[in-house]
Amino acid sequence: MKTPGGALLSGVELDRTSQVPLYRQLYLQVRKQILSGRLAGGSRLPSTRTLCKELGLSRITLLNAFDLLTAEGFLDSRTGAGTFVGDEWEGRGPDAGLAAKPPRLSSLSQAVHSLRSTHFSGMSYNAWAPECPVSLLPSHPAYDAFPMPVWKRLVNRHLRKPGKAQLGYGEVKGLQRLREAIVEYVFDARGIECSVDQVVITSGAQQAFNLLGMLLLNPGDSVWMEDPGHIAARIAFQALGCQLVPLRIDEQGLDVQQGLRECPDARLAFTTPSRQHPLGTTMSHARRQELIDWASRSQGWIVEDDCDSEFRYVGRSLPALYAMDPWQRVIYVGTFSKVLYPSLRLGYVILPEALVEPFCAIRAVMDRSPSTLHQATTADFMLEGHFLGHIRRMRALYQERQACLLEALHSELGGFLSVAPVEAGLHMIGWLPAEVDDDALARGLVEHQVYTYALRDYCLQRYLAPGLLLGFAATPQTQARQRAQELAEGMRRLGLKV
Repeated sequence: MKTPGGALLSGVELDRTSQVPLYRQLYLQVRKQILSGRLAGGSRLPSTRTLCKELGLSRITLLNAFDLLTAEGFLDSRTGAGTFVGDEWEGRGPDAGLAAKPPRLSSLSQAVHSLRSTHFSGMSYNAWAPECPVSLLPSHPAYDAFPMPVWKRLVNRHLRKPGKAQLGYGEVKGLQRLREAIVEYVFDARGIECSVDQVVITSGAQQAFNLLGMLLLNPGDSVWMEDPGHIAARIAFQALGCQLVPLRIDEQGLDVQQGLRECPDARLAFTTPSRQHPLGTTMSHARRQELIDWASRSQGWIVEDDCDSEFRYVGRSLPALYAMDPWQRVIYVGTFSKVLYPSLRLGYVILPEALVEPFCAIRAVMDRSPSTLHQATTADFMLEGHFLGHIRRMRALYQERQACLLEALHSELGGFLSVAPVEAGLHMIGWLPAEVDDDALARGLVEHQVYTYALRDYCLQRYLAPGLLLGFAATPQTQARQRAQELAEGMRRLGLKV
């Protein structure tokens, strides 16, 4: 509304304790009112004398703000008439009668948003209490036991001599020294023979799944997925429009025969053979051979996520699936998120030779390699012997933490929750009575600052008993009893008779 005395600037609020100059605050707020439509195009502003009195500003402060607004076309100063909002802003404000419309997203974006919301809407990192930052969540390592003094020394080594190697864009495949360290490690630990050129560094396993999906799959292609299975990989393939074929897990691992019956011409199979995620089964040698034979006959691909392979507490693990494949149909994905720490955002893919160049082409379009500084530090950590020593220490520590939490759970919830020790990995499964809704329970426990995941989240088809994934790696032995008590109390508050 235009007024003879000029539009009032009643919405302007100046903070005289702020480090932002007053003229700048006035400029920003008037500009915002014009852009939002609160000050319509053509509106006359009060005289500078009036505004100075109303806002408690000096005339020079006011003129500095108005000069900026005039120079940018927001205000128009007319000799003898006053100062007006520029005419080009007439009718530019939002129409209050129209409801705000959601943004137009691509089909891929809508799929990702929907899938992500479905599986993770119940968890909020912001809600975690400081005294129990991970509670019983799986896949979290022992942050309190990370060798930070060694890591800081290695980081500082590179920061003291900054240059292109540390501060540049880096190689598409990743730092060669890190790839050399990975080649040496996987040969020794997983029986994998590969060249440095077959290794590509990624920003964790999640990026690897997405890039591999883009590389190998078209919308409508069928993918064999373990059921229950890896949520992040499942979402990556679903978002690309693929048809997931859920295959059950038995005592030997992925049921390949079910896959051959239901969808023999699948384009890709995703598996976690070293330690099935989340059930913990190790795929038998015979079942591994079945899977490789299928890939060879059908020209399909196998993505092997070597989940938690570093942390085995009983016996030795079988060689990686990749190491058993003479036809180069297996793609191996590894990560440093659990063995070091998740925010490092470093993983790697070991590719068949025929896939190296096309994978790197997609990688170059989608992203650069991760931080060269972090890659160089990780390479030093591995090549100087710290990596294997850290794995050995963590393996012993996690075995102790598992035993302490297991004892506490049996003591607090033994008549309600069935839980047994695991031979590998960072979590156990607490099996619940058949009538309990594990998804509702996990979401309800969040309200009592107890954090875990429901087994249902990992399932495409519901055929297993309900359960909770109970992480033990991030729970110090001295806190095991407290965590078990918190879980039991949370269940009681939700009305369960435990």
